[in-house]
This record gives sequence, C-alpha cells and structure tokens, in this order.
Amino acid sequence: MKQRLVVIGNGMAGARAVEEILARGGADMFQITMFGDEPYGNYNRTRLGRVLTGEDSETDLVINPLQWYRQHDIALHTGRRVERVDKFSRHVFASNGRVVEYDLLIIATGSHSFLPPMDGLHTPSGTIRHGVFTFRTLDDARRMVQFARQKDHHRAAVIGGGPFGPEAAHGLEAQGLEVEVHAGSRTTAILGSDRIAGLGFRDQPNLDCDMVVVTAGIRPNVDVAVVSGLAVERGIVVDDHLRVMDEEEIYAVGECVQHRGEVYGTVPPLWEQAAVLADHVTGVDRSSMYLGTRTLPLNTAGALLAPAGGK
Repeated sequence: MKQRLVVIGNGMAGARAVEEILARGGADMFQITMFGDEPYGNYNRTRLGRVLTGEDSETDLVINPLQWYRQHDIALHTGRRVERVDKFSRHVFASNGRVVEYDLLIIATGSHSFLPPMDGLHTPSGTIRHGVFTFRTLDDARRMVQFARQKDHHRAAVIGGGPFGPEAAHGLEAQGLEVEVHAGSRTTAILGSDRIAGLGFRDQPNLDCDMVVVTAGIRPNVDVAVVSGLAVERGIVVDDHLRVMDEEEIYAVGECVQHRGEVYGTVPPLWEQAAVLADHVTGVDRSSMYLGTRTLPLNTAGALLAPAGGK
C-alpha cells in the first residue's frame, strides 16, 4: 500500500523535490498531494526579468505544466495555502477548509520579499499602496507590466540590490519608463497621498517617481511551521537529512530551511537539498547527507540565481 506524501509548496524547491522522488521510483511508493499558493504549475522565477522585458512569455517560464501533475497522478491544489499542520494526528489544514492526512510531509514554503520600514508604504488598512511592487512572482511581473504601460506613469524607482533589482530596472526601461536604482541610500518614506509622488531619503534630496519596486532581499516563509510547533529560528531547522529537527515524518527543503545555522536564497542549495531529501524519503540512500553549499548565504540583498540549463 502506498504511503501518503503531502508537499506544502509548489515552487522550485517543492516541485524539484517531487521530481527527485519520482526519479527514484517514488510513484510506486507514494500517493502524492501538493499544495501551492499560486494558481499555476511550477515555473522558473529566476527568469521573471525576461517577462518584464518581453523576451520571454509567461509560458516560457513553465517547468512543470498542470498536465505534468496529472501524468504523474499527483493531486495538485493550486491557489491553496496550508495554514497549519497537526503533527500528532498527521493532518494538514488548507485555507479552503480541505484537510489531508499524511504519512510523510515535506514543507517547501519558500520565501517572501522583505519590505524595509518606510513611512507611506502601507494604506491605513494595512495593505501595500497602489504603485508599490515587490518582484518575486509571476503575478508581480504581470502587475508591474500593466502598471508601467499606463500612459500617466513615466518614472520608476527600484529600491535594493541583488540580481532582481537590476532585472526589474532593465525590464521597466524596456516598458518605456525612466528608472532610478537606489541600493546605497536609506529610503525613509514613499511620498504622495492618492498616488505615488516620490521617495524620501535620509541623506539625499527627494526623488520624483510614480512607481516603486522593492527588491531589498527575501525572508523564509515559516508561518505554518511556527503555528504548527515546529523548530524555527531564522528558518525551519533541519538536520543533514533535511528532516525537521525532532520530527520523524516531516522534512523541509529550499529557501524556508535553516541548515547548520545558514539559510540560502540561491538555486544550487535547493537542488542539492532536494536530492538528499529524495534519497532518504525513498530509502535509496540512507547515508546521503547535505553538508551545506559553497555559495553566498541569504542576506538582505539575497535573491535567486539562475540555475544551470535554464530550469
């Protein structure tokens, strides 16, 4: 009888882990269920800048289309966030009320854009102001293109460094906007009332703009782990087998993970972690260990780097 394997997260880490499990005969071992926040199959977010410039279509980014999940008999719940895990009864609880039981669980919740504290960033209700964008998802790229193409928008400012900052700037320039990148200045405020009017700085004159993109780094998504009583510090704490600390049936992989004190925001660690996890989950190689990756750890300027082969 197949074991029930549930994967929370359908991004590059979660989908890669499932690919590695399938490559080790996992289809014969597991009944696989996946949950993803976004309403799509898995796509390559490292190429989002090419969507901004128009060099790639949204379809070009797809790694695993929805048909791939059906072909591998994977139950995929798109646009569904898992809100908590009951590790004692081994159930996950999704935002739409769906409850799924598991024998083994993989958490691959990824990361989110870091928004540094700035006056005027949020509306009175707490939402991000219209005209302010992060750059992490396909929906982010789509909204940025739509906003940039409106005839009364002429000048954008990109706050932050890392690979995604220049990519955002280049993409918006391709959409016809004048772009300013601010990586070395402390932004203190987003100006304007009804619409964005500019940026205020601690040590420079104000800058006029009508669109702001924040690429100031990323932070691990750990909310579901915290609520569920799992070991969390900067990220979800895992051992060298990618098993969550003090848990026998729960693994974690990708940008949400903290391993030996490090969290990573690049693709090579994700690939290496997924392979080790798959070795253990399938039993193909119980001696397999992840010992860390020789790459830059995640910091305030962290972002994904393009993986080899364009995937």
